[in-house]
Amino acid sequence: MTDKENTKTEKKSPAKKTEETEIKETPKKRRVSKKKETEEKPEEEKEHEILHKPVPPEFIADLKKFSEIVTANPAIFEPIREVFEYHLIDTIDRKTFPKIVNAMSMLLGAPATMVLMTACHINSAAFFEDLLYVVKDDESTRNSVWIIQHLTSLYGNRVQQAYNLSAGTMDEDWHSVDVNTFKREGENPTWIVELKLMLYNGEESHIKMTPDSALQLVDILSTELAKNVPKESVDDTLVKKCSKNIEEFYNKFYGCDNEKSEDENPAGYA
Repeated sequence: MTDKENTKTEKKSPAKKTEETEIKETPKKRRVSKKKETEEKPEEEKEHEILHKPVPPEFIADLKKFSEIVTANPAIFEPIREVFEYHLIDTIDRKTFPKIVNAMSMLLGAPATMVLMTACHINSAAFFEDLLYVVKDDESTRNSVWIIQHLTSLYGNRVQQAYNLSAGTMDEDWHSVDVNTFKREGENPTWIVELKLMLYNGEESHIKMTPDSALQLVDILSTELAKNVPKESVDDTLVKKCSKNIEEFYNKFYGCDNEKSEDENPAGYA
């Protein structure tokens, strides 16, 4: 009887031991899986950081001020549009952008105006994706981002043009140019190149030249640039464009000289 009881006890012991082991091991496995989850989260965050550029906290603070204004006065959307329409209806020049900023500041205040005008002159979908990622938990600010995005879709191209014209341009630099070439009839018919230059300060210059005189002016300016201006201060694309135009101009007058006649022997033959 005693032996049987001992046997039963021995048979039960392993089973009991296994059950205890499972109970002890289960939390361990859970702890490991939780640890893995914690390790995976930073990797996801890193991916988002790569996809979205950081937005300065000062900009987000100003964005929230814009949000407060729009939330308190939803009807302000129309006056904002009117400011854009009023200043962008005429020809865009160097003073257009500062005029819009000044008018918009009276309507929204400086911080909110800075946010709106920055978004418009950047004029990029990626910019709004970065903003929405930062303010994803703030529904009110997300709605304001959508309003700014809507305004940018309407006026972004023209505001961007106005900003580019206003940035770092001298009053004495030329803003627009009108060139007209015509033949003046008479006893001695002459070809005339007429050049009208409008400066950023509003002044206008009007010059009439012969083709030779115009070419001399081009030569003087290009020589001056080649000798005295550092390479990095001139846009590569413009240089290539000018080079192509000069080559076409040269070929117009001297292209025939470069063509080989049918009777000309190939190089290397007598």
